Amino acid sequence: MDAAADLSELGVAVRASAARLAMLLRRVRRADAPALGSWDLTDLAVHVAHVLEAVTALARGGGPLIDDLWELPAFTTMLVDSEGERDLAVLAGRIEASAATFVQVLEDVVGGEPLPWVVAGVDVVAETLAGQVLNELVVHGWDIARAEGEVWPIPDRHAALVLDTFLLPIIGHLGRSLVDQEEAADVWASYDVRVRGGGRFLLRFGAGDAVVEPVVPGAGPRGAPIDCHLSVDPAAFLLVAWGRASQWPAIARGRFLAWGRRPWLGLRLQALLRNP
Repeated sequence: MDAAADLSELGVAVRASAARLAMLLRRVRRADAPALGSWDLTDLAVHVAHVLEAVTALARGGGPLIDDLWELPAFTTMLVDSEGERDLAVLAGRIEASAATFVQVLEDVVGGEPLPWVVAGVDVVAETLAGQVLNELVVHGWDIARAEGEVWPIPDRHAALVLDTFLLPIIGHLGRSLVDQEEAADVWASYDVRVRGGGRFLLRFGAGDAVVEPVVPGAGPRGAPIDCHLSVDPAAFLLVAWGRASQWPAIARGRFLAWGRRPWLGLRLQALLRNP
């Protein structure tokens, strides 16, 4: 699939996910239900609205928001605390409108063109920004639905798009800053991560750093032999990666499969990376 097709598919997924989240927000009964850390359901809706607006500005060529990834929690908390709008119906409309604007902006972006990301010094392609927006809608939609006591199935294709265009590429961009230095101190390992219904990536750890490379379809990973091959269900992997679910049920149900020279390394992958 070429870059233009990727952007088109991502745009459709973003608008569909925004409409789905807006529908959920309009029927919420417990606006103050605990949702994520110290945030309640409304706080989280505010955060999603902010992210969509910020990423749209980035897609238009705006500058980065922070100098270091680990400034992000304090920065987003400050934004949420300073937001005056708390009406969920208004926030739902704002999220839908921002998603539509973002997709329109994408139509004017050339696939592969470097754009500034949230963190200074990191440039990404438009597909990564679209994957970030889709990630916010899908994962925080799951958080909000859980707070409201509803089920939020994540479409496998949407999860695969997030992994392929955002999560795995961003690990590659940020490298060492996302590695748990204590956990990874003695780890030299290579992972061949195969996203079911999605892409394939080579993830290498060594000297406290992480390197990610996409694997060209039809070709195997380059370089040294692979330690651990992983076949992952995209929705399950997404939730585990963001700390929303345990890896053990996914393993028990065959949603994560590991093989190779050192298959036990599959159990350590989540612990090697930090979430901001």
